[in-house]
Amino acid sequence: MVNTSTKQPFPRTAFDALSKSGCRNFLEVLHYTMQAETPEQVRDVLVLFQNHFSFTRALGGLARLGPNQTFAGFSHVVNASYPDEWLYLYWKNGFADVDPVFKSALKSPGTQHWREIYRHMSSEKEHKFLATARQFGLCDGITTGSVDPACGVATFCSFASEQALDAKQMVPLVEYAGYYIHMALLRAAPKSAPQTARCVKELSAREVTILNWMKNGKTNWEIGKILGVSERTIRFHIESIFSKLEVTSRSQAVATAIEHGLPALHGLPTAS
Repeated sequence: MVNTSTKQPFPRTAFDALSKSGCRNFLEVLHYTMQAETPEQVRDVLVLFQNHFSFTRALGGLARLGPNQTFAGFSHVVNASYPDEWLYLYWKNGFADVDPVFKSALKSPGTQHWREIYRHMSSEKEHKFLATARQFGLCDGITTGSVDPACGVATFCSFASEQALDAKQMVPLVEYAGYYIHMALLRAAPKSAPQTARCVKELSAREVTILNWMKNGKTNWEIGKILGVSERTIRFHIESIFSKLEVTSRSQAVATAIEHGLPALHGLPTAS
């Protein structure tokens, strides 16, 4: 990851292979990135970069850091196009502790090309993780970000593809754009978040979906209509959520879940 306390050199050679339209597309990404102030605007930037440069998935976010820059949880994730099911599995199963790209990004400066990192995998858990990722079309990709040890936070953005990437061309572009996306992610993140030790990984997939709709301001009746169940069933699930999170209100439940990196799911198929 890039240390933002140092100035970033201009990567002149990164644009040599780009066409005139490619350069214009990159400038468009930078233009909107430098104006992004909200999670929705950051999401639009990620989608724009993804579409302009032939990626199939895009994601950005913040991670809390513990001692020695160890991972201490996600605090703000902006999902542009990663599959809901994958984000739920990643969060639920603690894949951040297994994902070789994410672990490398926290420890080593620079931008991570997935295929290169995968070549050095050795553990059975890592190989199982990769096999699962490929089931969701996450076969190759590039992850870049920045670390701020003083504030105990790291930002990251990942662009994935179902096919092998032209790393020589794409890594410098992602790294350069990533610096400005880092700044946008910091601007868009909540200014403060509740400090809590509660664990939300006991939540079921259905409960995570309901929490997301609660976060979006939907009433119990509206959530029931969206999910095709009764309002009474929604109340039952919310009571279970409150019990698991040890909270007494919807706002406390949402705040607690967001602090622990609740994935932004919108279309996750779940069972009652």
